[in-house]
Amino acid sequence: MSKRIWNIALGGAVVSSGIALVLSRIRTGSYGQGVNCTAHWLHGHQAAKVEDLDVRYSLVGIATNAAAVFFWSWLYDKALGTKPTAMRAVIITALLGPVSCLIDYKATPKRFTPGWELVFSRSDMATIYFSMVVGMAWGAIWQSPSSKNMKSRHA
Repeated sequence: MSKRIWNIALGGAVVSSGIALVLSRIRTGSYGQGVNCTAHWLHGHQAAKVEDLDVRYSLVGIATNAAAVFFWSWLYDKALGTKPTAMRAVIITALLGPVSCLIDYKATPKRFTPGWELVFSRSDMATIYFSMVVGMAWGAIWQSPSSKNMKSRHA
């Protein structure tokens, strides 16, 4: 497994989970529901009603999101190729959010969807997907040879 895939996955998982936590606090008054809802595959819909951050719901929800982002990171990495042009990177990155949302919510059995619809509006869900894409793109850029050259020039 390439280091770039790990960086892409880490960027996407951290940023999307962070945005889910913040949006949850804004929308529900608690941090927990935004990440706990992703544990619905294991605990049912009541996971989305749990307000507190805890091991049983929150850890499962965050780990589930991270695993899903890892899957999308692998596909994103393959779609980018080893030396993507700027245009290819922009197109692949722009398609990533809508494609992942479409597959997550139209092709995936209901029990295995992210579960964000249990807590968030569609626009909030779009924000979370967008944040995942931004985090993944940042992870890909962080690993790219051109970013290493820029870092070494400034060191």
